[in-house]
Amino acid sequence: MKKKSFRRRAQSMVEMAILGPLLLVAMGIVVTYVAKLNSDQWSLMQAFRNALAKAHSTNKIVSYGTWDDRRQASVTEPIIGSRVTSSGSACVHWSIPSVKGSGQDPQGETYVKINGGIIPFLYEYKVKGDGGIEPRYFTFKNSKLTINTQKDYTRSSRSGGTGEVMIYKVGKSNIFVQGRYSGASRRLSGSQKSRVE
Repeated sequence: MKKKSFRRRAQSMVEMAILGPLLLVAMGIVVTYVAKLNSDQWSLMQAFRNALAKAHSTNKIVSYGTWDDRRQASVTEPIIGSRVTSSGSACVHWSIPSVKGSGQDPQGETYVKINGGIIPFLYEYKVKGDGGIEPRYFTFKNSKLTINTQKDYTRSSRSGGTGEVMIYKVGKSNIFVQGRYSGASRRLSGSQKSRVE
């Protein structure tokens, strides 16, 4: 009887050891996918808001694009993270003809905001001509794990960072360069006392 009970417990522990991580990975994939959808939706709405504001202030047809390269938490590199790109575009035709004008066609302008930050005009570029955005990334990663053990006390720290230089070719001849650095650190410590029976 005791052997059957032990086998059942052992079997359930093995099942949890196998299924537990699989469920966590599946949940992590779902959360990452939802975060990506949220970023895409935010980029589309931001592009429309910016196009509407520009078209209203300039009284022209405005095409507006957004491009965001963000660092997002990653299961494989928890401190460094991974790059996730979201983009959106909008075109607003806001043209109120002037009373003095002779019925001229409204003019169009194209703007793109790349990695919009705290200062909006610093990341907003007026583009001549048409075309897409061609990014080039130069990424530098650094990660360090330190473990110190003294008697029954263990202390570990993990730190890392990412530096990126991003070169964006917008249209046929517009080139914009940006850079950023992000990093973090985490410490763990604990003691383990062995018991002798």
